[in-house]
Amino acid sequence: MARLKKQQEELEQMRLRYLAAEEKDTVKTEQQELLDIRNELNRLRQQEQKQYEDSREIASGKKDGPHGSVLEEGLGDYLTRLIEERDTLMRTGVYNHDDRIISELNRQIREILAKNNASN
Repeated sequence: MARLKKQQEELEQMRLRYLAAEEKDTVKTEQQELLDIRNELNRLRQQEQKQYEDSREIASGKKDGPHGSVLEEGLGDYLTRLIEERDTLMRTGVYNHDDRIISELNRQIREILAKNNASN
């Protein structure tokens, strides 16, 4: 009887060690996934920041467009506001490039840039 009880205790200890090792592997895998996600988020933030800076430079006239044109004052302010609105919505994480509001803002931005290029 004592031998059976000792074997059951050993079996329970082995089971607990197995569960602990399995949990350790799961935690390690999840940590790696979190690290991968963090790296991807950082990459996307850098990409978004670069796009934002490029858009701001174009809108402010610091960066020439394809034909070397600088936006007129009224169009430049309106374009800046549209770009800021789009970028703010994108940063919330609720919207992506496929959403209707973002597509509409992008369309308006392209339209203003086209009008500016046509007038210069």
